[in-house]
Amino acid sequence: MTMPLPAKPLAILAFLGLGLTGCDVLDGLGQPPGQSVNLDRNAVARVATAAQDSGEYAAAAGVYEKYAAAHPGDAAAQAGFAEAALAAGEMDRASEVFQKTLALAPDRIDARMGLGRIHLAKHQPNQALVEFRAVIAADPKNLRALNAAGIALDLIGRNREAQQSYRAALALKPDDRAARNNLGLSLALSGAYDQAIAELSKLSLEPGATPRMRQNLALALGLKGDEAGMARVAKADLDDAAIAENQRFFAAVRRLARPGEGSADSRPADHRPTAEKRTGS
Repeated sequence: MTMPLPAKPLAILAFLGLGLTGCDVLDGLGQPPGQSVNLDRNAVARVATAAQDSGEYAAAAGVYEKYAAAHPGDAAAQAGFAEAALAAGEMDRASEVFQKTLALAPDRIDARMGLGRIHLAKHQPNQALVEFRAVIAADPKNLRALNAAGIALDLIGRNREAQQSYRAALALKPDDRAARNNLGLSLALSGAYDQAIAELSKLSLEPGATPRMRQNLALALGLKGDEAGMARVAKADLDDAAIAENQRFFAAVRRLARPGEGSADSRPADHRPTAEKRTGS
């Protein structure tokens, strides 16, 4: 019988690229492209949106901050400022303003999603799950919240529940790449390697497949013990030294998963697979 991965390494293995840099967040969790908060068509808001669109996140946050300060009771203004601050990497400031937004308007789904994303970036999946489930309770067909809840569940080791959440998202949008990628990774982390490889193989062959998708496929192959297959997929994005490092990592994880050969606590904290090579910005 295939053994699932130990619970402790999950936070290291799952969803590589967890760090929040600019608008780079977990698959399917960022602000939808082109979407901005409507601030009554105010010229200041248009300037801030233009700054965000050009990648000037700090400048956008500054513009939104001035507008929000002038409209302290406007929940949309506060949400716009919080989103801009989050995009600029100011997580603590964004969290404070998202909470202020919810005090003004408890039904603001964007503020709850923002808080959940911050909790994930801070490696606080239990707190994140509370926010995402509140969104799902208010809007059961919220694709981004279903995907996000799955990520939080995976990070605390509740893989089967995570997979149910991803499949609920895919029932709404079968071709959603973020949910498909996360489902495949979740299957690999729970020991369902063949299912994971089948899902991630299809995804990695599609036009527009990303390095993250390919490296998740490589991860599934490596965890299964198919080192040749892992190396073949990984070489699209990693050099030989990184591939060899990952092979050593996967061998160590497989030993941990065998009864009597160690436990999660015996694993060095810095043993992890090398993430995908980044090209460009």
